[in-house]
Amino acid sequence: MGTGGFTPAEEKIHYATADTMRRKLAKVRDPRELLAAVRGAFAGFERAYASAPAAARAAVVCRAGCGTCCHNDVAVQAHEVLIAAEHIQKTFPPVELEALIARAAAHREAYAAKRDRPAGPRPQTPCVLLRDGSCSIYEDRPEICRAYHSNNVAGCIENLAVGYEQVNVKIEGLRGRMFAVMLGIDAAVEEAGFDAHAYDFGSALHEALTNSLCAIRWQRRETAFPASCWETSEEPSDV
Repeated sequence: MGTGGFTPAEEKIHYATADTMRRKLAKVRDPRELLAAVRGAFAGFERAYASAPAAARAAVVCRAGCGTCCHNDVAVQAHEVLIAAEHIQKTFPPVELEALIARAAAHREAYAAKRDRPAGPRPQTPCVLLRDGSCSIYEDRPEICRAYHSNNVAGCIENLAVGYEQVNVKIEGLRGRMFAVMLGIDAAVEEAGFDAHAYDFGSALHEALTNSLCAIRWQRRETAFPASCWETSEEPSDV
């Protein structure tokens, strides 16, 4: 394996993604266009998938309507939350937006309660954006959701039931390529000075949908969301 656990081919994807993202961000003059620049890099996932070995792609059993992995807590960076929030605000009718904010508020409260629980398996709940087994913002879903693929639906269901991954459902030849894209994007965004904290997606999404200052803070290269939205591995001592 190459640097960071990547194969040489995956390293090439990682560095190419990061270099392209750096150049795109450097060209942006209007802060309001920054998210669009990051969103454009998401096409790298499709290219990485298409160029993966045929056997790896054939092993993918993920299909619309499954949604099993959409019950896991998702750690994301600020730009992913803001891209999702922008999609929602542009496309969701008022009634759906209000219902989503209520679900996100409930998720945020439940996630905060998990912080006080002992380490170990945690109860898993559906993503607030899951609708009839499918993602309601699929085109602008977070990076980890794009990078994750399974070769075993039964294994996914078993992992969900016990609250942690005990069955290996990863696909060699695909997972590394997708993570190379994800980490390339995140590295370039972080190097450009943007918020690099890990956030709980549902909690931060609630904040983004109810506080317009989040996007402005991110554009200014400040911390976009409060510590109450941080993923549990973060230490909120400097906020």
